[in-house]
Parts: sequence; C-alpha cells; structure tokens
Amino acid sequence: MKRNKLTLTGAAVLGVGAIALAGCGSSDSGSGDDDAGSGSGPEFGIAFNADGGHQAWVDAVTNNLEGTLGINAVANSFPDFASMRDEITNRTIDGAFRSGWQADYPGLYNFLGPLYATNAGSNDGDYSSEDFDSLIAEGIGTEDPAAANEFYTQAQEVLLQDLPAIPLWYQNVVAGWSENVENVQIDWHSVPIFHEITKAEGGQITVNGSEPQNPLIPTSTNEVGGGKILDAMFAGLVSYQADGSVQNDVAEEITVDSPTQLTVKIREGLMFTNGEEVTADNFIKAWNYGAEQENAQLSQYFFEDIEGFENVPEEEIYGAQGDGLSGLNQVDDYTFEITLNKPASDFAQRLGYSAYYPLPDVAFEDMEAFGENPIGNGPYMPNGEGAWTHDEQMDLVANPDYDGVRTPDNEGILVKFYASQDAAYADLLSNNLDVLDQLPDSAFEKYEEELGDRSVNQPAAIFQSFTIPQEMEHFSGEEGKLRRQAISMAIDRESITDVIFQGTRTPASDFTSPVIDGWSDDLEGGEVLEYDPEKAMELWEEANEISPWE
Repeated sequence: MKRNKLTLTGAAVLGVGAIALAGCGSSDSGSGDDDAGSGSGPEFGIAFNADGGHQAWVDAVTNNLEGTLGINAVANSFPDFASMRDEITNRTIDGAFRSGWQADYPGLYNFLGPLYATNAGSNDGDYSSEDFDSLIAEGIGTEDPAAANEFYTQAQEVLLQDLPAIPLWYQNVVAGWSENVENVQIDWHSVPIFHEITKAEGGQITVNGSEPQNPLIPTSTNEVGGGKILDAMFAGLVSYQADGSVQNDVAEEITVDSPTQLTVKIREGLMFTNGEEVTADNFIKAWNYGAEQENAQLSQYFFEDIEGFENVPEEEIYGAQGDGLSGLNQVDDYTFEITLNKPASDFAQRLGYSAYYPLPDVAFEDMEAFGENPIGNGPYMPNGEGAWTHDEQMDLVANPDYDGVRTPDNEGILVKFYASQDAAYADLLSNNLDVLDQLPDSAFEKYEEELGDRSVNQPAAIFQSFTIPQEMEHFSGEEGKLRRQAISMAIDRESITDVIFQGTRTPASDFTSPVIDGWSDDLEGGEVLEYDPEKAMELWEEANEISPWE
C-alpha cells in the first residue's frame, strides 16, 4: 500500500468560479461534472476534489486550453478526495486528474522514483520509461550526492520530453503568528519549528491542527493533522534542520558501509515517556510491524528497500524462519545493521521520516489502544489522560526526560483542531491562536498589512501538477508526447499564480522543489513549461496529423 500525497497538497485558492486570464477563454462554468466546454472535439477533463479548494485554478487551466487549442476542456468535480482517490487507484477515472507531492525527506529522488518509476506505488498515471528507470537507478545507487543529482537531472530531462504529469507550480508556505510569541521559523516542508518558539508569559503555545484521520501510529499516519502531532511526540534516528539538512538525534552514529549496508548505533540512556529505555530492538520491532502486510500500514512502502521485504502474503514476508525483515540484524542493545535489497544511497537521509520512529514494547500488546494513547520518546508528550479530545484538540506538554536536539524552549503545544482556516485566522488576529501554519486564501490580499513582520511567504517542498494517464486515448506514443507538450505550453502559469494565488505559488520549472538540494531551473527541455500559445498550437496540429482530435 502506498501513500498518495494528494492528501497533503490541498492548495488554498481564492473562493471564485471560473476566471478568465490572459490567453484564456471566457467560460463561466460552474463546479460539477456537467461543466460544458465550448471547444471542439473530444472532451478533455481535469478531475479535482471539490473539498480541496481547487476549482479556481482548474477552471483557469481549462480556459487556457480552450482559448489556445480550441478544445473542449472541462473541470470535472468530485465531491471529496476519497471518491476521486478511489477512482484513481482503481484506474476507472475518465481523463486527467490533479496530482501533487509533498516530500517525505529532503531529496530529489523522493520526488521522482515514487511517482514515475515503472510500477512505483504512487505512479498513478502508469508511466513507464526504460531511460528514466535506468537514470533513476544510477542516481540512487551512486554514493556521491553531486553525481547522483546529475543522474536525477538527466532523468528529469526525460520527463520533460514525455510529460507523464504536467508540472504547474511550487506551493509556498504562507504562515503567521500572534503577538504573544517570538522565534517562529517555518522549516523546509512547511511545518513550524515548535521547540524553538518562545512565549513571553510562559505556558503552552497554541497552534492550528486537524483531527488525525487514523490512530496515532507512526507507520499508519500519512496526513498533516496526525503527522504534526507524531513529529512532536517522537524522535527518530535523525532529524531535519530548518533547511532540510540532516542531524543525528537518537542515533549516535550512522555508518554507510556500502550502498546496500548501513550500521546504526543509538545513544544509550534515552527513554520513552513510560520509562522504557530506547534500544535497537524498539526500531527493529517497529519497522517489522510497518512492513507486515497483514497490518496494512499506510507507510509500508518505506520498508520495501530492506532485504526480506516482498509484496507477498504475510506468512511469507518474514521468510521461512519468521524472523522479520532479514535485512535488520541486531548486533547489541544499541547497535543494528540494515541490509538493503538494492542500492539506495539516500537511505540514511530518509531515517528522519515518521515511518522509521521506534515503538515501546507496550505498543505491541494492543496497537489500537496504543494509537489512542501513544507513548513517544520525543520533545513533547500527552498532558495526562484525555489529552486527545477528539475533534477538538491535542494537549501536549514538554517531556522533561527528553535528551535530544529539539529541547523545547516552551512549556508545551496545544494543537487546536479547526474546521476552517478562516476560523483559525480570526483567532490568530485576536491573539487567541499563536501560530497558524497555512493562512486561508481569503487572507492573501491583506495578511501582510494585518500581520506585518509576523508572517512568512516562502517556498516549501510541495509540487503541484495534473496527471494524464499513459494509455489515455490520444495521449500515448509520439502523438501523446506532442499533445502533452502542447497542453503544457498552453498554460499561463505566471498569470494563474499572480491572479489566483497572489504570489503564494511559483511557476514550476521542474518536477521537484526549489528547497531541495540539487534543484535546477535550467533543465534541457524546460521550455515546455513556458507559456507559448503559438508553439502550443503548432504542436497540437502536428499531433492532429498523426491522429485527428475527433
């Protein structure tokens, strides 16, 4: 089971209907599957979930396509993410669909391999390219980061020719804070660095959040609401600094012995909040639990590179001896070895992600109960019984026994669950909320005036696109390449990000993010992401000579 990052990329947009921009048509369509385009030929639809605030930009893009290419482009609305996700998973969706990715860890491979490698779990468009696969494999098997990034650059140049997804823009994080707090900083993946925030009068800092979709188990949490809480409660082998650089946390040392072999030594004397010491065994048991198919963990795929993992029935996943992932070998109480089934040069970098957190022994006695009352080893812990009030808040206090790189400079975090970002923003303005990590679209015009220097608008590791399935009629082979390039060059990204997103998005020049080391805005073939209506129409007509759009 793979995580689909669409759950994490609900872009806030202005609450408006179809909008005409430079080079766009003048459609005034509403928000439903019956939105009728005025162009000719078959319908080209872009599906989106109506509960995510995507109507305005999808309407703008379809207007671009109608106005430039003269095709019948429409916005197809699904009532919610779940219903659209089901059709994408089952390959029953009719047409293109919105897509996106928020990084798990700060590496180029994380944006490329999981989405576009042949048969990768999040490859929703079923793209397959031997050239791309070869370059990605070369990159992930290369120990030198600079050399690896060069392979990823070449792999992206293949993507720019094929365009399995149409890159749109990078999503910025637009956040603000109250007059009550200082030292607020937003990190590389758009999350406030909670432990550094200070409050003059003391007490907890109050932050926005949402009800976790699942019990709070690290390998079963793949959305922002639960992830924010887990990251505060747990510490992994490594953690990420504001710029995405890696620093050891629970780990004393991680030695990369070869592209397929790592040795991890953890620090002695670290404790879970129930008094249990953190040992190598706590990591090994937690990772085995996450890998076991019977447990159906959402982050199961994070363990697929470890030797012994196979996508087979549960009784076979641990092999004949039933010893768990054969690639995990405990050397002593504080040391274990990781053997990978293929080279993964960035594996050590991945180990700050929540799927790799340790679990105390008590978790395995009743995992469901543990998920309701989790016991972590991080800088914060639940404030006694009833700390999690469902649909209202999570009450966390500083963990006095935490000994790591994220020691809190405050007394705790009260995560308040809001039904809307507008309600959270109103509380922020009245100083009843200390930190809001995503301002509502309704505040884009005025937040700088209302908050002054208590706000940021900065790039985040979030990429937005829409996917055209590989075998969609008219979109495979040479004809498909020409049509995909034409569609890309018919989109006025600059106008959309300026008018709809008011500078809170940046037009994409690749498939990754500017905050990731190795990112480049100078890829060969990058002109297909530039707005060029004349070239777009020329490419479309070339495709029509192969097979008419009818």
